[in-house]
Amino acid sequence: MKKITHVGCGLFLCFGSLLSTHTIAADKFVSDVIYIVVRSDKNPQAQIVQKSLVSGTRLSVIEEALGTDNSPWTKVKTPEGTEGWVRSQNLSDKPTAAMQLAKLTSDDRDKAALQLEKENLQQQLTTLQEEHQQFLSDTEDMRQAATSATTLEEDHQRVLRDNQILQTQADALKAENDQLRDTDRFNHWLYGGALVLGGIILSFMLQGIGRSKRKSEWR
Repeated sequence: MKKITHVGCGLFLCFGSLLSTHTIAADKFVSDVIYIVVRSDKNPQAQIVQKSLVSGTRLSVIEEALGTDNSPWTKVKTPEGTEGWVRSQNLSDKPTAAMQLAKLTSDDRDKAALQLEKENLQQQLTTLQEEHQQFLSDTEDMRQAATSATTLEEDHQRVLRDNQILQTQADALKAENDQLRDTDRFNHWLYGGALVLGGIILSFMLQGIGRSKRKSEWR
């Protein structure tokens, strides 16, 4: 019974070890724009066995496992033959962009540069077209505003001219009315004077007629 128990424990430990770590026969690369160190164990505090692996360094993967910080670590072998642990997040399955660019031929690099320049120019063209459309829209708004202002000014000037014409006509009517009033007053005065003069003449005539009758009676 004890032998069975020991065998079961051994199998369990082996199975647990297989679950926690697994061997991977592949190469990985140190990711872009970083320098990493290789430690003796999958622990951020473990001893450093190799310093400053530069971006793009090819590393042979031995196994992967969770570290003491519960983050994934990878056991690797450096080109110098040093074995140790590095954080998996600092590794990449593909060579870095700098390495891939370095492998390009001169023509490929020229094509890549031309393609990038073309994309930049296309973006600039799109931006300029948008700015041009906005400028046209703003110009149209300004033109319409200027047209409205011109129309308002023309209407204002027309109203002023019409007002001046009406004022001139009103002044002419007032002058004519004053003239008619003066003429009517003069006619009234003239008629009154003529009546008074006629009355005086008629009085003299009546007096003359009366004297003539008295003289006739005396005779």
